[in-house]
Amino acid sequence: MENDKTIKKWRPNFFDIVIVAIMAAAAVLLLTIIRGTGDTGGGILSVGTQEPVYYTIELQAMRGDSGELIAPGDSLIDRVENRPLGTVVSVELRPAQMLSRDLITGDFVVSVIPERTDAIIVVRAMATITDTQISIGRFTLRAGTRVSVLGPQYHGTGFVIDIERGDS
Repeated sequence: MENDKTIKKWRPNFFDIVIVAIMAAAAVLLLTIIRGTGDTGGGILSVGTQEPVYYTIELQAMRGDSGELIAPGDSLIDRVENRPLGTVVSVELRPAQMLSRDLITGDFVVSVIPERTDAIIVVRAMATITDTQISIGRFTLRAGTRVSVLGPQYHGTGFVIDIERGDS
């Protein structure tokens, strides 16, 4: 028996080339997503400026006196993903209302929900502002976005109803 000490060279075949091409395409796609494309931003790590943002949340139909526990200076946290949403600047409470149909006339009327209050909360947060979006951490801030907030002694759900950029 002979000891064959010849070195075998690696010869790439068609499947090796396909695998390398797929890995290169995935790397390019990943870099494009992370960095964004050109001047449009939109990437995960897109560059934006940090500015104070004041936005208004309407928490709807809060039970009992829980709306009275909201105070300026409270830190709000997103109940779903446990991320900070900012600090309460001011609170306005009003009786909860809903749109209902009058069974006699068939018209829609605004009626008061007993023992419930709506809380209009102005919140201040430092947000990253790009050409395409305003975000607080990973929370994209848009009017009409549904929020579920948790305060020190209360919680509630509602919608973002107004956004103002800058210190005002």
